[in-house]
Amino acid sequence: MPLALVVLALWALAFLTFNTVVSFWVWRISSLPRWRRALPGLLLCAGLAASLSRSAGTTTIAEALAFPLYVTTAGICLCEIRRHRARSSRPDNSGDLA
Repeated sequence: MPLALVVLALWALAFLTFNTVVSFWVWRISSLPRWRRALPGLLLCAGLAASLSRSAGTTTIAEALAFPLYVTTAGICLCEIRRHRARSSRPDNSGDLA
């Protein structure tokens, strides 16, 4: 097995692990509506289903959908985490006069 394939497989495994971890982080943000917490996990499951369609012989679905779904999952997760951190780090303005 060439070294390039091993490196590519390790990168894909790391990217899948990253997507799974950040999807769980977003799921644990209780201030989000339920559909926004579930969206990254659903996109990740759809990407996994598209990837698993290779075993059934339909490679065009996997080639067209799997990687874009994974990238979308990572993008949505990172945006939600960044927005949550920005909201929670804002100072409380309760002492300000109106």
